[in-house]
Amino acid sequence: MPARAAPAPRPLVVALHGCFQTPEDFALGTRLNEAAERRGLLVLYPAQGHRDNASRCWNWFEPAHRGRRAGEVAEILALVEEVERVHAVARGRVVVVGLSAGGFMAVNLFCAAPELIAGVGVFAGGPYRCGEGAEGAVQCMRGHRLDGTRAAAACRAASGTPALRARASLWQGAEDTVVAPANLAALETMFARLAGAASGTTERQEGALRALWRDAEGRPVLETWLVPGLGHAWSGGDPRGTHAAPIGPDATAHMLDFLLAPGAR
Repeated sequence: MPARAAPAPRPLVVALHGCFQTPEDFALGTRLNEAAERRGLLVLYPAQGHRDNASRCWNWFEPAHRGRRAGEVAEILALVEEVERVHAVARGRVVVVGLSAGGFMAVNLFCAAPELIAGVGVFAGGPYRCGEGAEGAVQCMRGHRLDGTRAAAACRAASGTPALRARASLWQGAEDTVVAPANLAALETMFARLAGAASGTTERQEGALRALWRDAEGRPVLETWLVPGLGHAWSGGDPRGTHAAPIGPDATAHMLDFLLAPGAR
């Protein structure tokens, strides 16, 4: 009897929900499961519980949850390791995407373990260490005390790596009153600095304002999308999920296209 062929390795998407959401709700609003089925992806949905945060927010603003050896970042990385132990995950093809608190936590995850994360997709998030404690988090979300250059330096220091090569797809609703659009500009500066982006171009695409940044070799490393008329919601999403709206470009499709493009890492 011939031996059964081993399954082909597949990219892994780590999907981090926002406050007041569950993984099931986030999956519904983003239509990520359907996209993964079409593209042959694995998806991991870590869940934040009420005991750890009453609003189910990831505690991205607490220093205890930024390091790779303790706290929520370490717990998520342990889940990734378990998936890699059980399933065939393609080398260098792990990406993390998140909404709001999940987006902020996605940045923490990357800065803690950049050698494991090949791409970062953030919707309505902000730069690394922009807020300390609950009050600092509120100030950050309101658009105060943002500094993308300082965030890049802090991320490098946390990672211990001078050059961080992951791709980033960053999104923001122009009418978001929960996470101020100023966060997008600071996050763009942070990832441009980290990737050594040499040039950026901006154009209208599908009714949104998209900027594309390339490194010194001309490779795309960073994109940002500002969606007019959109509040605190996933663009092009399923409105049956919370924090998801049908208007705007399909953020799930565009994120996956950019983060998992051939030769992205």
